[in-house]
Amino acid sequence: MKRVGILGLPQSGKSTLFEILRLASNAQATQQGREALCVVRVPDPRIDRLSALYQPKKTTYTQIQFVDTVAAGQTSARAQAKGPDLFAAVRNCDALVAVVRDFANPAVPAPGGVDPVRDLRALETELVLNDLAIVESRMEKLEKELRVGKKQGEPEHKLLIRCKEMLESEQPLRVGAFSPDEVKILRGFQLLTLKPVVAVYNQDDRPGLTVPAAAPGTVALGLQANNEREIVSLPPDERPAFRAEMGIENDGLSVVIQACYTSLGLISFFTVGPDEVRAWTVRTGDTAVDAAGEIHTDLAKGFIRAEVIAFEKLLEAGGHAGARDKGWLRLEGREYRVQDGDTMEIRFNK
Repeated sequence: MKRVGILGLPQSGKSTLFEILRLASNAQATQQGREALCVVRVPDPRIDRLSALYQPKKTTYTQIQFVDTVAAGQTSARAQAKGPDLFAAVRNCDALVAVVRDFANPAVPAPGGVDPVRDLRALETELVLNDLAIVESRMEKLEKELRVGKKQGEPEHKLLIRCKEMLESEQPLRVGAFSPDEVKILRGFQLLTLKPVVAVYNQDDRPGLTVPAAAPGTVALGLQANNEREIVSLPPDERPAFRAEMGIENDGLSVVIQACYTSLGLISFFTVGPDEVRAWTVRTGDTAVDAAGEIHTDLAKGFIRAEVIAFEKLLEAGGHAGARDKGWLRLEGREYRVQDGDTMEIRFNK
């Protein structure tokens, strides 16, 4: 299960976003220290339609865990390096959601005025400085080892020099060109600017608001969080009509989760049958063997072939029997690249 950390400056609405995600998915929040966590079911109308077709005993959606953190910008990153780490809760997250304020509300003053571009830059600076403190600390230890003739850390030291240069020029590490081995080394430090970012512009209903262009490694979207919270406070069957009345096309939960999937390079495939219809998550470019391993390691070890059909074609055929009659089922080998929306049945040696 992927983990996504929610960050934001004070009064940005990050806790409002967390509440929207929790209410929209009817999830329970748990408290761990100063952070709140909730596991959210990933909405997907495709699995709903497959479930309606197969009428299984069980329907299983994929899940994402969201972590709501304390507001950033209250303690300098240099001070955090010597004291409590305010970003500790999101270091093991796979992606970050940065909530930036783009709404006017006299009851909630905005020091310096409403400026979402400035606020996102300020939040990114917090992450850059925090990473820089970690990189410099590690470099100091490696330099001591190098001075006494221990050369094992020399490649890592050279890598960290590049990282330091990027961070000092205020470039997040996610825009850097690193080899797979270098990425593996850097992940060990849980650096924040290496993670993909979803920038959520918390907007009101002022006319003419737009979403600024996203920087490399960032997905940007606009969300009327205050209105969305009103909507998700209603019973589920009343929400679509209220959303239509307010002119909001898509629900906030789906918009945010889809943006997280995009930032992480994730896609979904499905397994179907009378016992269970289930959604699974893999990365874009993963093979049929990778998908088999996601279901169970034994399926990957004994993999023979994958029987594949896009979910739209499966629905059009009315199920596997109809798809087989039409010759729409395909047998794919180990190197087949899974496509978003594939329905798969793995054939394997037991």
